[in-house]
Amino acid sequence: MERAPTRAKILVVDDEEPIREYESALLSELGHEVLTASDGAEAVRLAQEQQPDLVLLDIMMPETSGIEVCQQLRTDPRTRHIRIIVVSGLDSKRALEESIIAGADDFLAKPIHALELMVRVRSILRVRHIADEEKRLEAYVKNLQAMRRLEQPVNSEATNRP
Repeated sequence: MERAPTRAKILVVDDEEPIREYESALLSELGHEVLTASDGAEAVRLAQEQQPDLVLLDIMMPETSGIEVCQQLRTDPRTRHIRIIVVSGLDSKRALEESIIAGADDFLAKPIHALELMVRVRSILRVRHIADEEKRLEAYVKNLQAMRRLEQPVNSEATNRP
């Protein structure tokens, strides 16, 4: 099996610029392509247009919360496959529960520690890579099965001839 990709496209969503910059800098240092959004509407638009591998999503944002963004991404066929890590400075247990119900893949509590962020991102990307590889192999097997079905009538005609 191939190794998980070391470079991914990651969308960082937070209404607080210093946090966005901190997370973006950490992820850029790891070699990832980083996109940023400062609100929920921009996050949904960028996710639809850019198809990131991962969204790092703050819960507390004006107008559209991270939970609402997460739900929108999960219900949209164009974005439902994108991995989401929700980030929150709120009461961790309640925020974790709301995030998982909304469809998040993982949860990080603020303040974010660099090592924890790096480990979680790497883990999520590895899971994504494995899921993508599984889908690729399933499609390959289906193609082989279809080819076999196409071959069978030709072979059976040849054996039925006098």
